Amino acid sequence: MNIAFIMPHEISVLKTLDSAFRMNLGSFVLIGDKKRIMENCFKHNIDYSRFAIYDCPDELEAIDFCYEHLRKGKCDYVAFGKIPPSYFNRIMNVKEEGQIGSVDVIDLPSLRHYLFISNSSRRLNVDFDDKKKAIIQAEGLIKTLNIKKINAAMITNLNTKTDVLEMNIIRMLLKDDKFHDINICESCTLAALFSANAPNNIYLNNINLLIMRNYEAARIFIDTLRVFTEAKIASILIGGNNYAIDLSETKGGADILFSLLVLNKINKEKKKASYQELSVI
Repeated sequence: MNIAFIMPHEISVLKTLDSAFRMNLGSFVLIGDKKRIMENCFKHNIDYSRFAIYDCPDELEAIDFCYEHLRKGKCDYVAFGKIPPSYFNRIMNVKEEGQIGSVDVIDLPSLRHYLFISNSSRRLNVDFDDKKKAIIQAEGLIKTLNIKKINAAMITNLNTKTDVLEMNIIRMLLKDDKFHDINICESCTLAALFSANAPNNIYLNNINLLIMRNYEAARIFIDTLRVFTEAKIASILIGGNNYAIDLSETKGGADILFSLLVLNKINKEKKKASYQELSVI
């Protein structure tokens, strides 16, 4: 697995990449201010010779370089450092604004399974079609992690008639599209989801996918988890057929390393699937 990191100047990123290299999680291409990267590596006893470093101190230059690197197949995935999200579309070759989705993979100590949160875009106003897309988007990623059954919960504030109607429409559309491995649970509030006394709680129903009202609501929930738990969270961007890591949504080395572990697993499963297709031919 070869990952290009754009503007990876932070010490936590470089230290984590050093650990990931020793764990044989992949090869890492660093695109940014080469002098700054090497100086930070030297100060913290990181062997920068383990990385391919390309000197692009200017932000736009780094973005164009990374776009060509990915387009020519010289890297499998991209990790975005501190660059504006508006540049994500350019690198991931997504033509329309708002068409980059995200799936957060959460390793919560109190749960025996991974928890996923999916958003089809970062728009504030989403409808049932956007939420359906978010579920299908997550399904593709979840299956690559060898999780066969998806139990999705629609998170609501008040559980109104409109929320129930939206949930039933999505359930019907997924059934019509033959997504038989996706079970849409009853819509519920976050408080009920984590309550042992609630009939549709996350523990009894093995709920592993949450669909929030929008991207902002998902970020608030994730930030709350970080405050009150020791959860590890991988923030995976999805644009077309490309996966990427959003480093701005990771908090420290544990999240970055977990993100790399998730991508490594996805990469292995994708290669296995490609090999099986070639074997059939």
